[in-house]
Amino acid sequence: MQHLNFFKQTTFLASLFSLLLLTACQVNAVADLPTQEPEQIDESLIVETATATPSLETEVEGELETEATAEIMQATATPVQTFAPIIQQPAEDAPTGYWSYFSNPGGGGAFHTVGQGPDGLVIATSDLSGAYLNRAIQDPSSRWEIIGLNRGLSATHVSAVGFHPTDPELVFLGTDNGIFRSADGATTFTQVFADGYFHDILVIAPNDQPVTVYATYHPAWDSTEGEILKSIDGGLTWSIISQNLPSGLRLIKLLPAPNSPNMLIALSGEARFATGPAAAFRSADGGQTWSPIGVELGAIMDIEYDAAGQLWSTTFETEPDLYGTLFSSTDHGDAWQQVAQRHGVIWPASNGRLRLIDTRYQFPWDERNGVWESADGGASWAQISSVDNYDFGWSTAYFAHLSSFDGPISTLALSGDTAIWVNSQFVFGSFDGGRTFQNLYTDQTESGTFSSRGIDNIVFFDAAASAQATDGTSAMYMAMYDMGCFRSLDGGASWDNCNVPDYTGNWDGAGGNSFSVITDPTRAGTVWMTQAGDIGENVSLVRSDNFGAADSWRLSNSGLPISGSITGLAIDPNSPADSRTLFVAVDGDVYRSMDDGVSWALVFACGGCRFTAVDPHGSGQVLAGGEAGLFRSADAGSPDSWFAIGETGMTGTVQGDYWEWGWNGVRDIDFDPTTPGRIAVGVLGASGGVYLSENAGDSWTKVLDDPFVRDVHFTLRNLFVASSSAWESGGYDPAGQGVLRSDDGGQTWSAENDGLPWPFPAKFVTLNDEEETLLMAVQGPGFYVADFAR
Repeated sequence: MQHLNFFKQTTFLASLFSLLLLTACQVNAVADLPTQEPEQIDESLIVETATATPSLETEVEGELETEATAEIMQATATPVQTFAPIIQQPAEDAPTGYWSYFSNPGGGGAFHTVGQGPDGLVIATSDLSGAYLNRAIQDPSSRWEIIGLNRGLSATHVSAVGFHPTDPELVFLGTDNGIFRSADGATTFTQVFADGYFHDILVIAPNDQPVTVYATYHPAWDSTEGEILKSIDGGLTWSIISQNLPSGLRLIKLLPAPNSPNMLIALSGEARFATGPAAAFRSADGGQTWSPIGVELGAIMDIEYDAAGQLWSTTFETEPDLYGTLFSSTDHGDAWQQVAQRHGVIWPASNGRLRLIDTRYQFPWDERNGVWESADGGASWAQISSVDNYDFGWSTAYFAHLSSFDGPISTLALSGDTAIWVNSQFVFGSFDGGRTFQNLYTDQTESGTFSSRGIDNIVFFDAAASAQATDGTSAMYMAMYDMGCFRSLDGGASWDNCNVPDYTGNWDGAGGNSFSVITDPTRAGTVWMTQAGDIGENVSLVRSDNFGAADSWRLSNSGLPISGSITGLAIDPNSPADSRTLFVAVDGDVYRSMDDGVSWALVFACGGCRFTAVDPHGSGQVLAGGEAGLFRSADAGSPDSWFAIGETGMTGTVQGDYWEWGWNGVRDIDFDPTTPGRIAVGVLGASGGVYLSENAGDSWTKVLDDPFVRDVHFTLRNLFVASSSAWESGGYDPAGQGVLRSDDGGQTWSAENDGLPWPFPAKFVTLNDEEETLLMAVQGPGFYVADFAR
């Protein structure tokens, strides 16, 4: 990947362990806060951008050493490419080749943080799709819109939101590559600072004074050298102003003091990629000089003013099962009074009441779950809601209502009696002061299936559609990261979860990881899919003869080794309909089944093959490819019939599995359905692209140079290529060209990206041959559809 973007974390167990470790570290760190001498403002960090968007060029810093950081690279970007505006529903009069949002189940992950504007506009941010906005969040019919490249945002990981307190037109997004500004209510954005990682943006607008904007600046995604960035002209130009903040801070929150425009408080603490001491600092001179406050309190979790100007603070629990402490101050943090043994994110109510919510402990068996409220200044508390009664949407997971990966502070946007809650997969909201929470990401149909409200952050591994049954039923399947298996029986109008608890580990059927799916070309209800728990856990190959219903899957892996990598399912459409021949790659080797997937045998010890394909014209040719290159069997895949046929440019060196950053090699293979002997091979990597053969692979011509090829797909008249710089997490690079189409055998290419918020295609599925109707899985936004009949 090319961007400072992020490998998705899945299990709540790892999160709980990190919380335990964090609490101990924070208590120790707060007592030993380092100091440093005042520094001069670095003039090189002042960016003049009042009239032009700056260059987005950055450098990759350091080497990526672990799987968790394998996705984290700065993007080498160029001026923003312009795309047509996204439409949220297919338009009947959409021109041919215009992609329309199709459908999804909703949710996905990971959502990072959320903010609310003065007019009710809500923006939720993600690590893959940029940001999502909703202008009427309480309206059940409202839909989310994507803020992507089509609106001027070129950073896919958005980590901060800032709103003008009274002017809804002025909106800021902080990212892993600087700050973006909108002066038209989040319709379009311009980059105004091209560096750094941000957790919070604060806009202050004193009467008859210039609009001042503050932001928590970190020079890198994993930095603990937090500083304060400031603009005094409404966010057009910026400079680092903090002179004496101690080193080692991860600044996660900025808080303005009521009626004191030059006083603000900064909070350091836990974040997704780095953790600083849980400590608070105060400035009385507009962010230039700072002093610690509340050192005597312990590890500070949150700090917030109420409407009366009283300052409140909560601390982390000293042990996992013991409450933290609630404190209050009437002098901006000079002196504190202990109020109660309570902790959580502080939610001052519009009626003078005080609420607390800790999104780390939203389990039915934990007495700290739900929202707690005090009507007497914190002396007594009542639980006003329980997670047992919250709306979960399609999820059945007891861990659905937890924190975002960036911690409790980033999880919640609190304003009056409204709370918007984002986390690793979902978006929820309360509009009655926390007494109820409803899901804001999906709608349930009468039949119990689900349809997205437009906020999706999906990572596709594969997708497929079934043959149409005699009753007109046609099924569609998603194979995804974290969400695992979802299916649709109504042409994609709605979806239901088809994960099996027995095959999805700790996800227990509420999600999982599915890498490959294939449907039978004539038996409408027959489908094969891989299902697994977390990435790296053992994968099960399963089969359903009932359209993928969750209770219909059965194991189909006899003879396959136990592995965490089963990919590249392919079926021979010319094999007997009741005893299909199938191929799959396991740990880089090719296996074949000649009895409908009942049993499998190793046919090619490739050592680096991830994808397989079978000639539909009945020639008996089978191809397999991966980092080892491209190989062919001319004898229906039989052992000892395989030999290399690829070009030198088809091989690659790898740092992990095929979905990880650093992997390159043959990424997809497709036979032309109309021309025997014509084959397209897509190669991922710096010297990758598309190779075409007209003689069944005896010779090859490279017809396209592209480092980000993910899929090659023949239709009756065209060859389509999916070129995406983003995969399991984000990263926009203009070298990723999106959707490319050739109608002359690869001699010329046209970009077909109209209607897409991001050019991140992952997989094509043909829905209608004559109309050239393509269903396309897009990393982040989900499914789109377009007709390409010419």
